[in-house]
Amino acid sequence: MEDERTVINPADYFSPDARHPEPGFLRKAYMPTVMGGIGVSLAMFANFWNRKPVFSGVQQHVLLGALGTMLGIGGESWLQRRAAQRDSVIYNYILAHPEDFPPIERKKYAEVLERWVPCR
Repeated sequence: MEDERTVINPADYFSPDARHPEPGFLRKAYMPTVMGGIGVSLAMFANFWNRKPVFSGVQQHVLLGALGTMLGIGGESWLQRRAAQRDSVIYNYILAHPEDFPPIERKKYAEVLERWVPCR
């Protein structure tokens, strides 16, 4: 079966109109979960440092865990905005300088790999 599209425009990788897969649940929840865990761990370390029982003062654990989760959500959105801005700059640069980015020809594995003959 012959592929109808034999060349790829490099700008297609950074196009804002391109369809991208939706990130999974673990990808969405990773940063808030880790930062919330760091907040709870910070409260536990503060209790340990002050020679108190590690889980005493549960309000500190809840407060720092919630603060860490909010920081994780904000950090994740900041990273997404930064990546979108970077992709926009790259996309506009590729469109403004097409001579620096020639179309990429698609190749099949049969064209790339050499013939393999086992030695027996």
